[in-house]
Amino acid sequence: MSTLPKRRPRRATNLTPEPLYRLGTAFWSSGVLFTAHRLAVFEILETRPRTASEVAGACGLMAIGAEKLLAACASLGLVVSDEAGRYHNSPLTATFLVPGKPAYQGHLLAYFADLWTRFGELDYLLRTGEIGPREAAFTLVRPDDERQTAERAWVLAMHEIAVGGQALALSRAVDLSGYTRLLDVSGGAGSYAVRFAEQYPQLTAEVLDLPEVIAVASELIQQSAVSDRVHTRSGDFINADYGQGYDVVLLSGVLHGLGERHIQRVLKKTYAALNPGGCVVVQELTPDAPSPAAAQFATLFGLNMMSGATYSSEQLALWLNQSGFLRIAMTPLEQAWWFDHVIVGYKP
Repeated sequence: MSTLPKRRPRRATNLTPEPLYRLGTAFWSSGVLFTAHRLAVFEILETRPRTASEVAGACGLMAIGAEKLLAACASLGLVVSDEAGRYHNSPLTATFLVPGKPAYQGHLLAYFADLWTRFGELDYLLRTGEIGPREAAFTLVRPDDERQTAERAWVLAMHEIAVGGQALALSRAVDLSGYTRLLDVSGGAGSYAVRFAEQYPQLTAEVLDLPEVIAVASELIQQSAVSDRVHTRSGDFINADYGQGYDVVLLSGVLHGLGERHIQRVLKKTYAALNPGGCVVVQELTPDAPSPAAAQFATLFGLNMMSGATYSSEQLALWLNQSGFLRIAMTPLEQAWWFDHVIVGYKP
């Protein structure tokens, strides 16, 4: 006569699968946000509170579709409904997602939406180092005007990051007193160059980037109060000659997109461009960010890139030192939203 083996008592656990459910459905929330933004829901609601029926008419939606979208937006804190069933923007969307507002972040949101397909094919990217077939097919058939609009939106998105608090955080972390010439390498919209020029009246700045980027930067610079001291120059920062005689070279969000060979090339040209006593200012997002949320953001952002990676502040400091820079200082930016570290090195 056989006997069944005794079962071991189950160990008590507080684990539940809820965190997995939340991670697995996180794209639902993103989809709601992207859709409402693409349909201009927040722009429409900014004029006056509206019912779901009115939003449906303004956005070309089915009545039930508008009701579902607005209910989802309300659950995410994007809109608020009153007792009469009318919806209006929450303070968050009214501040950041209405075109024309000073802190508008809509172009950055459009950039995130463009990454939707890439992260849906992340396994392909990680296996091959190439974008997936769906993203490649979309890129191939995308009309030129739509592609140009997306490229312009990317430049404006980087500007929105800067004016959203990043430029202020950087300017507070770095003292450029006594310096007179700054080169902003791959400077995008020129937002940081403008900020430094505003803070230091003796400073002139030059923004180096691709011609299509410089076209957007020039528009924004002309709108500033320092357009007479912030200039632009077209060039590919990997291959272009940086020139000489600068007191400061700014590398903001440049190095994370590169492999080590190109990083060393950029730093070598940076060193040559600086006067003795000048400094390089590196602003980056790093996996060793001061807060767990920022560190997670940097790590996940690294998945987005087909080349390069997000590097630790220590690794960036080591590369600066190997390129000849001394007195290297690493400053965490605890109040900044995107870049979380500034690393400064000085040319002897």
